Amino acid sequence: MENPTKNNSPHEEGPSQPSSYKDNGEEEEEQEYDEEEEWDLQTERSTSLGGFSKYEEDFFEPLPPDVRTADVPMHKYPFKLKHTESGNILTVHHTIKDVERALRIRIAACCFNEMSNKLVVIDRRGNIYVFDFVCKRYWRLSFSLPQATLVLASPLQRSEYIVGNDLGHVLTVDVDKSILRRRNAVGNAAIDEISWGNRLKSSSAPNTVMRFGTSAVLLNLRTLQVSHQLEFDQSRFTLKFAGYLPSSDQFFTCFTNDSIHLWSTHTLQTVNIAQPIKARDRKLRLLRSDKTIPEIVLRGADDEETDLEDALAFNCEDQHFADGKLLSYSFSPNSNKLCLSTLDGYLLLLSTASLEIDKLFKLRDFILKQMVLLPQPKERILFAITARGMAIMLDLEHTDHKLIVQRSNAANVSVSRDGKLLSVLSKCGELNVWSTCRLFNALQAQTHCISELRATLKQPKLPGAVGTAMNRELRQLLKRERLVAMLGEYGYYPEKYRFIIWSTLLELPSNGVQFQSLLKLGQPSIVKQRARCLQIRSDAQRRAVVKIWSCLARWCKVFAYTDFMPDLIFPFVKQMTKNGLVVFELLVTLLLNHLQLCFEFHPLPPGNYLAMCENVLQVHDEQLSKFYQAMDVKPKDYAWSLLTNGFAEVLEEQQWLMLWDNIITEPPHFIIFVIVAYNLMQREIIMRLPEKSAVLWFFHEQNPIDVAKLVLRARKLMSKCPAHVHPKRFMPPFAPIPKGVYPKFLKYPTEWIEQQEEQTIELIKQHQEIDARIRNLELEELKMMDRLENGLKQEEHTRRLKEMEKLYQDTIQREGERIACHRKMLLTYQLEVRQRKSEIMSKLQESEQRRKILEMEKDIDELMHSVERERRRQNQEMLFAEDEIRNQEMQLLEQHYCLNVPDAPLAQKYYDSIQKMRQERDKLQQQLRQMSMEQLQQPTTSERATPVQPHLSEIERSILEIQREFTDLVASDRSK
Repeated sequence: MENPTKNNSPHEEGPSQPSSYKDNGEEEEEQEYDEEEEWDLQTERSTSLGGFSKYEEDFFEPLPPDVRTADVPMHKYPFKLKHTESGNILTVHHTIKDVERALRIRIAACCFNEMSNKLVVIDRRGNIYVFDFVCKRYWRLSFSLPQATLVLASPLQRSEYIVGNDLGHVLTVDVDKSILRRRNAVGNAAIDEISWGNRLKSSSAPNTVMRFGTSAVLLNLRTLQVSHQLEFDQSRFTLKFAGYLPSSDQFFTCFTNDSIHLWSTHTLQTVNIAQPIKARDRKLRLLRSDKTIPEIVLRGADDEETDLEDALAFNCEDQHFADGKLLSYSFSPNSNKLCLSTLDGYLLLLSTASLEIDKLFKLRDFILKQMVLLPQPKERILFAITARGMAIMLDLEHTDHKLIVQRSNAANVSVSRDGKLLSVLSKCGELNVWSTCRLFNALQAQTHCISELRATLKQPKLPGAVGTAMNRELRQLLKRERLVAMLGEYGYYPEKYRFIIWSTLLELPSNGVQFQSLLKLGQPSIVKQRARCLQIRSDAQRRAVVKIWSCLARWCKVFAYTDFMPDLIFPFVKQMTKNGLVVFELLVTLLLNHLQLCFEFHPLPPGNYLAMCENVLQVHDEQLSKFYQAMDVKPKDYAWSLLTNGFAEVLEEQQWLMLWDNIITEPPHFIIFVIVAYNLMQREIIMRLPEKSAVLWFFHEQNPIDVAKLVLRARKLMSKCPAHVHPKRFMPPFAPIPKGVYPKFLKYPTEWIEQQEEQTIELIKQHQEIDARIRNLELEELKMMDRLENGLKQEEHTRRLKEMEKLYQDTIQREGERIACHRKMLLTYQLEVRQRKSEIMSKLQESEQRRKILEMEKDIDELMHSVERERRRQNQEMLFAEDEIRNQEMQLLEQHYCLNVPDAPLAQKYYDSIQKMRQERDKLQQQLRQMSMEQLQQPTTSERATPVQPHLSEIERSILEIQREFTDLVASDRSK
């Protein structure tokens, strides 16, 4: 269905919308959406193997800020969920109207959100659709992300999703605001897996593993920055899987050698290594004979058998045999189990704590390419996709309970976090959403129904279409006159009711008890021996042929020795593989009526029966009969070769069915006229064959022929055949099998069969005697060989002992010579050592003397240095003592001054003293001037006078110093 704008171009307003098909497979007509209508969507370590290295920062693109790619308001459209018993609540596909036809756009990826109430769908063109199951609305985002490969709900924000594409880019999308928040390029290949651990709150530590192709990286989910890349020897191994263990800080890698490595995010070192395939094989080898592993069979008991190659067929482009046997993996919701599927049809459940196998299942007729476990009930329900594209539901607790969700084209399966919704993505572009609750109920109902049927049917089910009450009613309604008229008008019977009609015409009694009795007798030894040479491709058909042949042999001994019996049985078994009773009674009826004269001269061809064919042919085409005589072609060549396989060798399957529709309807002798009619219709080809071998080969290959004309020609021959050569003179009319008994077949040479059995028993005894003699001779030969071998061994042992003795003597002699030579060399070395020892001792004494002299010099230098240091220390201490004495004198002086007048200024405190000192100074200066004047006046006397006393000058200097100090004190006091 198209959107209301009727335009899907990305350049115009209005997003294109996904559409769906009706239940009957037809598209709905275009219509406008409103609030009342139902929407078209139908819904209800080994370090040598690999390690991590720091990643190059130059590889990243710069992270842009939040970008709103388009400022277009998101219009939300309504839809309704479908309520069906099958459980399919939503079917989505995106179909747009092209110029000439409707174009289907495949869906690339889908996922549920963390709350399990929204579904995000991305198609191959990059259109992003969001389906809200709460408000029943869906919308398209205003931007597109082409080439998307997967989408996952982000655990950081409820409205954010992580998208990976084919180019190796990872993006973060906000679906509520239609914003592309972050993006980064992490590789150059399509992103296949994204998973994260429990360190999501960290903005720097790696918490996400991303795999693209055969490479894997660690990055931070908040910044999308890559920190490490996995490195390993790619020439030996290839990476297959990489992912985090749910709710853990450990992640695992799986390589093509089927080894699983468990890594720590903190140390980036291997924590554990496991080999699941080797562990499985070891467990199977050690399995006791009375123990078996659970088996899961997908094909039902009534389904047709198919070849093993078809059952295990898968696309080699998806998986190569060189990639190992592990196909896919899945973790249980509580993270305590790792589920693995293998290429050879096994399902393994491993403990995530020890990586050891807890459970093992054998998948008999299918393999799993993808799987997911439900959290409830008890994590035993498994949804998976087989190699043939079937979506199935398995109960691992009850392995015989299974449900086929989708028959074909399934490509991807995912389950919501709460386990209530299941999405199946198809190869044709559709997306189906299922209710797991309804699927589980359907599985329970199916299981209950099967158990009720099994309880009702207390006796074993007799195979055949005539066993049910409905078929018995049909047989009563199908009268021979009606069937003959139907055959005359259409030329064949309806395929659906063909075998019921055959049972009606031949009046098969369905003697189930007698048939079971024949089955219980088992296979005769001659049948078991000859059955080994049967070349039938299908094992089921081969077993069915052997079963019918054994029953016929138990019913009549001659059929066990008939070489052509498997060729006669196989065409009927191929059409009714499961209906052994019908096939057996049909063949018994044919042998008692149509082929009753074919065993008169067994093991030779039936001369009387073939003579009737030859007579009819000679009457109706004498020229062809003469041609056969000229070519020395006998009736056993052109008639018996057709009869022994029931025309199956020369006719195609549908032609064979049409022919036998007429043979069963007509009298028993009609088959003779069919043989003659086949020769007459092919006479132009036969008579142009150059030699006998070509004629004989003609009756063993398929040739184009119109079966309707063949039957018509046979009827004409039967109606125009003269009475004296008509086969009805020699063949009695049709007689059905009576109810509750199988009459004995006696038209065969019983004496020959008895002789054959006696000869066989005698031959068996002779073979047993010959085998016993051969065994005795072999035992005697073995004993003689043992004696001869023991004698040869003893002789060889003696010879080797002599050789060893001679070898030891030669070795001892060589060793003695070598020891004498070594002694001479030792004496020479001892002389040299003594000389070198004396030289070394003299040199050691000289060096010891030099060492002592150097030590004495060193001691003298150290003593001088210590004396100098002591002298300097004493000088320093004296200086410190003088400074300390001066400081103490000044402190005493200061204390003295402070004690006299503690609060008066210095000018007042020492005013009288200063005045007296000034007066004394003035007097002293005056006396000095007088004395100096006297000296000048009396120079001669001054020379004879005694010199001025030095204590006067000292007094003068001290006075000047005191004056200067007091002046400074007064000045400082004023400044304060």
